[in-house]
Amino acid sequence: MESGQDKSWKEFLAKIETFSHRDIVERAVNFLPENTRCVVDCGCGDGRNSQYLLNQNLEVHAFDQDVNAVNLCRMRFLKYPSFAVCLSSHEQYIYPANSLVLAFDNFLVSSPENFALCWHNLSCSIEMNGLFCGDFLGLNDSWSNQYNQDAMKFSEADIRTLLSAFDILEWQVKDTSVMTMSSQEKHKHTHTLLARKRY
Repeated sequence: MESGQDKSWKEFLAKIETFSHRDIVERAVNFLPENTRCVVDCGCGDGRNSQYLLNQNLEVHAFDQDVNAVNLCRMRFLKYPSFAVCLSSHEQYIYPANSLVLAFDNFLVSSPENFALCWHNLSCSIEMNGLFCGDFLGLNDSWSNQYNQDAMKFSEADIRTLLSAFDILEWQVKDTSVMTMSSQEKHKHTHTLLARKRY
């Protein structure tokens, strides 16, 4: 007999499975090399992007530094042998060789000291013709001023330097005021990139 806890868990899983992946993830998959198998989902959260990748018959390696997110994804993708997730930070994660790295909202809290190592490990793991798809915090963003003085901010020139070994396929910029969940106004300035590695 199914317990109330089992039923509520199934209902929760059914609900989060309706959460949509980011649109740019779909476009990234369309650019993947034909022989792609392995992709990496950094800071996987509730697994919405991983779900889409798994639905495309890709092997997904994911990590998050939030134990609740990791446990959620372990339960959500229990029946997917091509999914692996672990509890890790960007600094500690050992990237497998891959054709795509997703890194949304992950560099927003990286200090300058940590970011250099994170970016080196991430970019070196992407094979030739593989893709990077992720976010960078812009210079006008107020988030770091309110919560984290060490958060990295990037100019367009900084981003082009970081991606010097990549061809930029898509570059979206959000530079606008928004309301937070706590009804406070903040200025959001982010760069979202999709880029293909040349070498």
